[in-house]
Amino acid sequence: MTTKQRLFYTAEMCLGMGSIMSLIGNLFSKGFTIQAGQEFLVWWVPTLLVAFVYNLLVASQVTNVLIKLFSNLNAGKVRSWSMIFIMCFSMCTFGIVSGGGLNDLTMQALLLTWIRSFIMAYVIRGLLVKPLAFKGLSWMKSRVMTDTESENVSGS
Repeated sequence: MTTKQRLFYTAEMCLGMGSIMSLIGNLFSKGFTIQAGQEFLVWWVPTLLVAFVYNLLVASQVTNVLIKLFSNLNAGKVRSWSMIFIMCFSMCTFGIVSGGGLNDLTMQALLLTWIRSFIMAYVIRGLLVKPLAFKGLSWMKSRVMTDTESENVSGS
């Protein structure tokens, strides 16, 4: 994957996972209320920005180190598992801290929240977000290829 394609794919994954997981987290925290919807809308863009920047600056760097450490394993699997672990636990913690709930949680409740979030993130990523992100990426590849081909034809 080229750098442009990786950035596009990362943005798609952050948009999909950040939106869905943030909404679900708010609904678990506040229930199906107007307040939960309002808080989701207020924190939606900041959450996506934090997720994208954190992914680029921290999660992808840690993942690259892990790929080098476990070079005997499939790099795609190492990237996939490390990204979901890092992003899920850090963004879940970000949601708890930004929502002001960290002081109210016991260690057991925090661990259960992390486990619940990881299971949901794994399922949502596998069934919905990752397939859609790959469709968007293939659309982008075909679109860029078509634009490049048309420029070559018109430029010759």
